[in-house]
Amino acid sequence: MKPFKLLVFNIFVLVSFCISAQALKTDAGLTTLVNQALENYPRIKEQQQAVLLAENRRQITRSQYLPNVSGDASYTYVNPIPEAVFATPAGETSIQFQPQNNYNTAISANWIVYDFGRTQANLLRNQLEIESAKNNIEGIKNTLAYQVAMLYYGIVYLQKAIEVQKSQLNLLTENQQVIANRIKNGDEIDFNLISTQVRYKNTEIRLIDLQNQLEKQYIFLGNLTGKDVKNQIGPDVAFTWNLQEISAENAFAKAQENNWDLKILKDREKIAQQEIAISGRSFYPTLGLLGSVGFKNGIQPDINQFRFNTTLGARLSIPIYNGNRLKIQQNIASTTFQLNKYTTENQTLTLKTNIEQAIANLKAVEQKLPLSDAQVQQAEYAVKLAETR
Repeated sequence: MKPFKLLVFNIFVLVSFCISAQALKTDAGLTTLVNQALENYPRIKEQQQAVLLAENRRQITRSQYLPNVSGDASYTYVNPIPEAVFATPAGETSIQFQPQNNYNTAISANWIVYDFGRTQANLLRNQLEIESAKNNIEGIKNTLAYQVAMLYYGIVYLQKAIEVQKSQLNLLTENQQVIANRIKNGDEIDFNLISTQVRYKNTEIRLIDLQNQLEKQYIFLGNLTGKDVKNQIGPDVAFTWNLQEISAENAFAKAQENNWDLKILKDREKIAQQEIAISGRSFYPTLGLLGSVGFKNGIQPDINQFRFNTTLGARLSIPIYNGNRLKIQQNIASTTFQLNKYTTENQTLTLKTNIEQAIANLKAVEQKLPLSDAQVQQAEYAVKLAETR
């Protein structure tokens, strides 16, 4: 049974590197369990919220194309009042340039009409973040399906291993009876009976360990699916797999296209690269329009009258000096990009190594399987010989 377990493990390790979970051809029972896990697993729901957050950030960025409109009301008390005194034939007279009590109500608007690609660069980053969040979901689904499949076939293995142990217990019970009868006839010694009894106890311990492992597997799989899975995996489930021969080079090429961990790292690399473009545009100016419409006093010739007024203007803002913050932000963006790039390269190298090891292990297990079959045949023949004695 051990080569069987190793074969299952290495096949799924190789598959997890090379293809997505949706591409796996599985039996109906496993498919049901995978679907239950995908519906129940909270990590997927968490990442779905991350997608919504990324989409909301994109909407916020897109709103920068629209004007900002606000309603304003203000009161200002001025003392002393600026005024000019003139000498006239009738005597001195004064002109006030503003009232002592100043009122102003207006609807104001300002609109960035051109920012030299800043908003567009931020929108592109938002889109990359959305794609990365969606890829995170698919990566989690792939990992979850892999875990469910490993648990599923691990349970199949343990069920069959338990049956083997029970068969051994039955055989040892029969052997004990045979040896006990031979001892009565003087054809056997007590040592052989004690040895068989020790083997029986060891097999019992092994059976208890296997049953404990099986229970743990049921618990783990039940937590993933949110359901009791004990009745969903019958003892008649068989592991069948027709794995086409594949070279390490071909497997690595497929993994570079389909491996979700690598895709997510490449997404981070793209986002970091876009951050460089955004930080570079921070040095560019912005051109905006501003205006207001409302009522205020302080307008000549009657400065105390509350009158309708409008304003309209343009503003060009050019970054000149800000404590070198923009340059530092650009350096941070470049360093982050290099960090993500090296992380991707390291993951690619690790992926290549793991694939080569998985294929080597798979070949070794495939070579051991015929030997295990031969051992089974020899054991069956030995049992037949023992039964004829």
